[in-house]
Amino acid sequence: MWSVSLACLLLIILASNAVEISDEFTTEEPSTTPETEAYEETTENVLSGIADNSTEDFTGAQLYSVKLKTAAHKNVFQQLQEQSLIDVWLHVKSKKSSRAEFMVMSSYIPKVLSMLYDAGIQPKIVIPNMQRLIEKEKMEVVTKTNSARAAYKMNWNEYHRYDTIHALLLYYANEYPDTCTLYTIGKTVEDRDIQLLKISSGGEENKPAVFIDGGMHAREWISPAVVTYIIKELVERRGKYRSFINDVDFHVLPIVNVDGYEYSHTRSRLWRKNRASVWGPCSGVDLNRNFGYKWAAYFGTHNFGCSEDYRGTASFSEPESKAIRDYIMFQSKANYKAYLSFHSYGQMILYPYGYASGELPPDADDLERVGKAAANAIQKLSGTIYKSGNSAKLMYRTAGTSDDWAKGEAGIKYSYVIELSDKGRYGFTLPAKFIKPTGADAMEIVKVVANEINQV
Repeated sequence: MWSVSLACLLLIILASNAVEISDEFTTEEPSTTPETEAYEETTENVLSGIADNSTEDFTGAQLYSVKLKTAAHKNVFQQLQEQSLIDVWLHVKSKKSSRAEFMVMSSYIPKVLSMLYDAGIQPKIVIPNMQRLIEKEKMEVVTKTNSARAAYKMNWNEYHRYDTIHALLLYYANEYPDTCTLYTIGKTVEDRDIQLLKISSGGEENKPAVFIDGGMHAREWISPAVVTYIIKELVERRGKYRSFINDVDFHVLPIVNVDGYEYSHTRSRLWRKNRASVWGPCSGVDLNRNFGYKWAAYFGTHNFGCSEDYRGTASFSEPESKAIRDYIMFQSKANYKAYLSFHSYGQMILYPYGYASGELPPDADDLERVGKAAANAIQKLSGTIYKSGNSAKLMYRTAGTSDDWAKGEAGIKYSYVIELSDKGRYGFTLPAKFIKPTGADAMEIVKVVANEINQV
């Protein structure tokens, strides 16, 4: 166990020996704030709680839900975050309060509960033992392994590894060469291929295009599952989407964070970031804080490597985010009119900007209108309720996100982050039985957006 003085000394040494970043990627670092100071002073909690464990065990870890009704409540919640005593999974605002869900490792539970109760916050247990849920999830995978599969060895009754998803993309590229083209748009930190499938009927070069990605955060398994479901629909059931299928191109990246996704399957189920070497015992950059528009601005991002939302040393410092930027801006030469990034969870359709409260794009009314239309389409299909709104207002501030970049720098009009099911009962461990219904809901969003850009 490291002492406070040793941890602080190491932080000073590391700061004084920081590697210089090339001018191409350098973004000016904001001046020191109380927020950054708090992170630099964090000691044992971060080093033992978020360290890169070889086989992480979540026995006794619990997921809590709280309502934050006053400024004092929010202050305590912020303290818990700054001390890395909690891992925030969801934070949704309402008119008079906000609701947050967060996981607490077993060793921190007494301290966290004490701080909550002292502040008058009444926590509710959502998941009493995280490890049991993870083990149940593993058993479901074993049970379904021998189930019948299509020719590409994949179904949507279970969660699949990277190799199986890659095989799906390769199958489509080989079997549907007139509509599917497979691209490797980059390499990950651990030298895995970042693979994207372009789905197009050909014809006019300047057709409107949609960029879709999933798996930005490793533990959000429902995201790649849903994005591959969307691929299957667009490739195998084209006749169902005659209103746009011949007139709109789709560029689909099922797993952005390939290394982290694999790590969440093999070593730590709730891993979030990529697998970059960062600092001492900590690894990983939050790829959805690494994009260039307003990188490092305001709130919702941190410069401390052990943070779950560590933004990296510079904008686009990571090969995964850089691959998306280069493909959209330089390689594909597509006429992008929409960007859809699928995450989990909370059932929300969010639009820019997220870096600061009240900063809306000039065409926010259009974004709101299409977002609500998509939410209404989902409710009509399945009865599932999605909220639509600005990300900073509906959730919280986040700088350096992909949708802000897609809108603010890449100039893509309809840019959204979609937070998929559910609303908190399972969190990031949504059972596989929900893949198909969640995928069907997601297709309603794709349909609404594709039809919208096809009319312009």
